[in-house]
Amino acid sequence: MAESSSLAHPYSDLDYSEPESDESDFHPRDVNNGSDAESGPIDESDDEGSRAPSNSELPPGPLAVKISKILAVIQGNGLGVAEFLDALSWGDRECTLDARVRAARIALCNSSLLPGILRRWHRPPRPPNSRKARPQGARSAMEHFALECSRTILERELESVADIFESPFGDDISEEELTSLSFPQTVKLVKVRAPNLWQLLFSLARTEGQQTRNPNKNPSNTILIVLAMFSYMRTHHRGRLQKLFAVYFKFRGLSAKGFDTLHAIGLTMSNKWTGEAVDRISEEGMKAMKRLMELYPWILSYDNAVVAFRVFSQRIDHKSSQGSGTAATLYLKRSAKALPHGINRAFQEWRREAAQNPLSGVEIFKISLAADARRLPHLKFLTLRFLINSPDFDFATYSGNDHTLLQKPDAIHQLAHGKEDVTLQYLLASYEDNSRLILEWLKQLGYDTPEAQKKLGLEQVMAWVGDQLTVDRLRNLYRFRAEDDNSFERLDWLLVPPGWLHIQMAFANSLHKQHLGTAKGRGLSAAFDILKRRGLQVQRTQGTFFHDLDETLHIVAEAQIRELWLQVGKTDTLANLRSKSPQELFKLAEQILTDHASSAALVKMHIKPRPDEIKTQSIMFLRDVMPYILLRSAVKHGDVGLMEDMIPLMLFRFVGGKNNNYTGEMLEMLQGMQREWPPAIREFVRDNCWVINNTTRPAGFMAVDEAQEMNIKDIKVTYRSEGPNVDWDYLKKLHPAIHVIRAVNSHMESEFKTRIRGRKHTVPKKEQDVRELQQWYRASDVHRFKPGRKISNTGKSKDKPVDVPGKGGIAMQTGKTLQRWVEIRSVERAINEDWDDLMSESDSD
Repeated sequence: MAESSSLAHPYSDLDYSEPESDESDFHPRDVNNGSDAESGPIDESDDEGSRAPSNSELPPGPLAVKISKILAVIQGNGLGVAEFLDALSWGDRECTLDARVRAARIALCNSSLLPGILRRWHRPPRPPNSRKARPQGARSAMEHFALECSRTILERELESVADIFESPFGDDISEEELTSLSFPQTVKLVKVRAPNLWQLLFSLARTEGQQTRNPNKNPSNTILIVLAMFSYMRTHHRGRLQKLFAVYFKFRGLSAKGFDTLHAIGLTMSNKWTGEAVDRISEEGMKAMKRLMELYPWILSYDNAVVAFRVFSQRIDHKSSQGSGTAATLYLKRSAKALPHGINRAFQEWRREAAQNPLSGVEIFKISLAADARRLPHLKFLTLRFLINSPDFDFATYSGNDHTLLQKPDAIHQLAHGKEDVTLQYLLASYEDNSRLILEWLKQLGYDTPEAQKKLGLEQVMAWVGDQLTVDRLRNLYRFRAEDDNSFERLDWLLVPPGWLHIQMAFANSLHKQHLGTAKGRGLSAAFDILKRRGLQVQRTQGTFFHDLDETLHIVAEAQIRELWLQVGKTDTLANLRSKSPQELFKLAEQILTDHASSAALVKMHIKPRPDEIKTQSIMFLRDVMPYILLRSAVKHGDVGLMEDMIPLMLFRFVGGKNNNYTGEMLEMLQGMQREWPPAIREFVRDNCWVINNTTRPAGFMAVDEAQEMNIKDIKVTYRSEGPNVDWDYLKKLHPAIHVIRAVNSHMESEFKTRIRGRKHTVPKKEQDVRELQQWYRASDVHRFKPGRKISNTGKSKDKPVDVPGKGGIAMQTGKTLQRWVEIRSVERAINEDWDDLMSESDSD
């Protein structure tokens, strides 16, 4: 049972002492030179009428008479009151053992009157209306005694919580140890073990007035930190909080001088300790990663990183520079299904057969038609979503909001997002030479012995994910080394799926190029001007261009679909559609999709005697942008089945838009999923190499290459290290520790409720932007058919978009694109002609 605090509640004995009040209990004239003397010359000439009668003027009461007689008896026995109390209170052996004395002593100690007696000794009362100075009483002695007792009690309680702050060398820098300290739980534990110490500090940390003005102010964390500092000053073995703060402050920009200052007051460890701790965290992180690699499947990603190195004293061989290198991350998911034993040989067999049998145009169209059918329910729901998410419709109060027709359709292949499905990330050490990065990272992963390399070359498959440039370089390296001596050197174990962030960026850039137009048209350029998004007129690869373009494409699509809801619903406001049943709303959504946002609607418009070019442009834009929005949602929610069904559509788009790089990537991915990869590898790539989720949120998925970009941002910006000693060797030690640093920062900001700043991006409400575009589309009659309406009278016009996917589909039918790709892959066929001989050589090697 917890010990109750003797300091928890102020006492109040109204029968024997005066009530506390804010009024002064003395008059300046009642004291002589500010002393508490019980007597002295006081001038009361101007107060005679109000002066209380002296004690000598009052007749003695019965109790006073009895006390007087007892005092006389005590004095008659040769004792003073102090000597009597001393003898009664275990004064000598005889008094201690005497039964009558012992009974009186026990009665006194257990009496309910004793607290009141002690309080009056400390603060003697005065008669009502007295203007004399309060008697000194036993205040000095009692306060000295109280301090002596308090020191003993508080020191005992401080030692009782010492183990909470202990942090022995060893596992003190592990992620689990650093992030396991919960401030609320620790506060509860300290309150139980040290109630008096806690209550004393709590009462000193705030006043009653502050508590009245701001009841939400809670000094609990401050008190806990104070106790941690007290414990740390007693012994450095009790530095649990100091180590946590040291790691946190190190990567929140605290300078070395700041560390020295905070260490001097006992709040953090020293700067030297923190630097050594980073080395230990890095080393332990690599060890933990290798242990987990033995138990669970994993993949790699890497990308280029340009890091600025600054020196303070310039020399010929010691200059500030921009270091160009690479950074890699290992991703590990405990719930991932491991590849079967011997998958490497099966992979080579399938790859060899696929090289002889590449996909044909007819097969790709069949794959595309099947994917279109699976994608259709999601497009219908997306059309509905623009309605039910609008404030005017107020879906939460709509009577049919629980109808199955208005619910999100089942995912085609949804990844799990539970605790066991969280993807762990381990940053590998950076390397400054791209040409040797594979060997460097394999060395870090433990593949630096002939035995490990032989096992990798003959039995295992390793997936390396990256942007288009990265995977293209790896693929070319695989082709270049195809005639090397053994499977390891030929990179037969290498699997290179492309990153989906850059695929999405290429998709968005293709839409921008196709539908940009001019400020005088009805394309994206005019919408950018209305929304004042001037930075979107020209494509860029740096900065926030993709983020801004993605957000604007969503807004433009939503404005147009909302306007179509008004048109097909024959109403002036979306609120009027609340009167329709879920079945009616679903039919209207189908009508919008079929008549205003599909290839079928586009074909119908083309065969009309007098087609409307502006309406055609609107149909084409919605047909093209809706799959893009679906893709973004599929990545965010981990629907990898829907992502796979987007590949043929994006292939046609990249072919039609003459994006040769991503045309090749889509063909490579289709060839892999349909021909080249065994079923186990297809499943592994789809479920582990496209998206990751380092949270447990359903919408917490991101593309693998997006996670890599965020890691590079952490390296270059969030956890950057500056100074004359920062070089690639230092970064090699730092980067494997970043996942622990990230976890510590997140933990601390969550504990102190400071996480929201800088971590959560609050998107301003887009409603005003959507309404502004709606009004423009309505005024322009963009969505109403007007026979013979032209975009321009001059024939060719930048405002007249080209049907890029349709053009790509035609190019696929002619076979020119496939022919070019097959010619590239023919190199692999030639290489694989002597595959059996090469594999037998690998066995002997």
